[in-house]
Amino acid sequence: SFQAEQGNGLLVSLEGGALVVRSTFTDETSLWYWTGDEQVGTDWTTANVSSSWDRVRAGTIDRSQVSGGIFHPETEAVAGYPNAVNLGSSTDGRIVLADQRGQNIALGLNASEVGITDGRIGTPVWSLPQGLGALNRVVDLTLPDLTRINRVRVITKPPDGNETYEGNSLQGYSVQISEDQSRWIEMGGLNDIEDFVFTEVQFNAVLARHVRVQVTQAEVGSDPAKVTEVQIYGVDFVPDGAFVSQPLDFGDADAVKNFGRVRWWADTPPSTSVALQFSTGDSPDTTDGSWSSWSEPFEESDILMPSPEPRRYLRYRVNLHTEDLEFTAALDSLEIDFELAGIAARDASGSVEPNEAAMGVETPFVYRLQLQLGEGDLVETVRVRLPSQPSQVDGIILLGEQILVPEYPTSDEGITAGGRTLHVTPGGVRDLDIRFDPPLSSADAEDLDLEITLESALYTDTHEFRAFLFSPGSEDPQNVRERVVDDASWKVVVSDVDTRDLFGVKAFPRVFTPNGDGINDFTVFEFTLTKVTEPRVVDVEVFDVGGRRVRRLDTPRLIGGRYPNLRVGGDVAQLSPGFWDGKDDGGELVAPGIYLFSVTANLDTGDETVTGVVYVAY
Repeated sequence: SFQAEQGNGLLVSLEGGALVVRSTFTDETSLWYWTGDEQVGTDWTTANVSSSWDRVRAGTIDRSQVSGGIFHPETEAVAGYPNAVNLGSSTDGRIVLADQRGQNIALGLNASEVGITDGRIGTPVWSLPQGLGALNRVVDLTLPDLTRINRVRVITKPPDGNETYEGNSLQGYSVQISEDQSRWIEMGGLNDIEDFVFTEVQFNAVLARHVRVQVTQAEVGSDPAKVTEVQIYGVDFVPDGAFVSQPLDFGDADAVKNFGRVRWWADTPPSTSVALQFSTGDSPDTTDGSWSSWSEPFEESDILMPSPEPRRYLRYRVNLHTEDLEFTAALDSLEIDFELAGIAARDASGSVEPNEAAMGVETPFVYRLQLQLGEGDLVETVRVRLPSQPSQVDGIILLGEQILVPEYPTSDEGITAGGRTLHVTPGGVRDLDIRFDPPLSSADAEDLDLEITLESALYTDTHEFRAFLFSPGSEDPQNVRERVVDDASWKVVVSDVDTRDLFGVKAFPRVFTPNGDGINDFTVFEFTLTKVTEPRVVDVEVFDVGGRRVRRLDTPRLIGGRYPNLRVGGDVAQLSPGFWDGKDDGGELVAPGIYLFSVTANLDTGDETVTGVVYVAY
């Protein structure tokens, strides 16, 4: 047995008498192919796969590191890279972009001789004049972009009739490169060629956009040379690639899981990125109808699982991208939390209506949630992600009973209805929480419908009314899937756009007393941001009357929405991006007095700033 400490690929070397079979990605007389599709039976072993499989590329095993085994000296490590990614090796596994070594990047390119880059060995050909008439003849190839290359190969047309490889072969040529065709640089050449089937010129990697092969040697009366293909090989990484995992059952294929937080560790040099997507289902067959579509891509690690739950299986997709082809991003490891116990519901789906609203206008919405509860399932909290905090919550229908919500947030005592207490409060900047005491269970109903009527406003072009379930004691929300029957949807689009960008800026309360007595201890710099769909920087700063900055709030990047004082205490209050506890950047309480504040949003049209006044008293 033998092994390589690093890299991946396949090395094959078989010798029997005069017969030699060796793995190669360079020898045009011995073509190797690969496919990422699973093969059933044995027919594929004798089938002609040249049109349906891909040519192999260079593997990443260093021959000098291979211990054991006896290889033909010309044996090369070959590999195939599904979806243009390289998974490394068992000892040095990481997901990176595949590079272009062993890949003919000239295939299909524009060339001054038709067919010289079509990949068809034989015809058509670059046919040169007989004898000295071939001298200085050129063929030019144009790459789509500046690319680092290190090898150019010239392949002789296979002989027909009385032809021979020797008669069809060039006797000598040079390889030149240029960035803009105004200045050509010779990278190397060959003369007195004796390898008649194909030859190549290798050189240190260099940036090139244009490549030229020029005939440098010919003899009087020599046969007309015929070239069937010119190939170019590079060393850069491909710009995009993706890895899709197999369905993962986390050690128990029969149990449904509530997936929690997802964390990953990656190297992302400048101009590169790694983004992950997720999908969940109940069958190892990903064509089964239980599988969700891919989630949106996430570049930031440490997120809550975005796909429907609970489910038996999960798969993930790693999207790699680079703008600078000399560098690749790399995913090193991935960690997914999950729970087998504490499942809130067997299934949950939600929808909202209407599905259209004017931007910035308080609109009545009805959110409907369908729960399927099994034995042991408990739903303590339902969280609905709204486009903005509701101006009011009108009512709830639970188990057929209409429950009025007299105020929002509800008091500490909550609302008593149907033998349980409901607490209707903010769960975050744009989250509405309904907590049930005791929790909902299959004793109430195995199929349970919940309906919430509220008023809220959109400040982006679209919003998805996603929802989450929490079982008692669990901090991992269970995702509710979109209800997609009877034209139902959780998506709302705007019918009319607000022309304002940043408005509604004020301190609430305008006067506060941060003395730690639990009453009026903080203020929130409220503001409304519109038409921002990708998270943007919003700076909130506080200044004394002399213009000296005393505090810069640690605000996250924000999308369009209304960011108010949530009118609740505790940790939830601090989720407002404009929350200020009266302390300076050093953590000390500021002196009583008048303070100025500013809210600055980074918009496509430039920074927009709105200022205001707040009063600190004791």
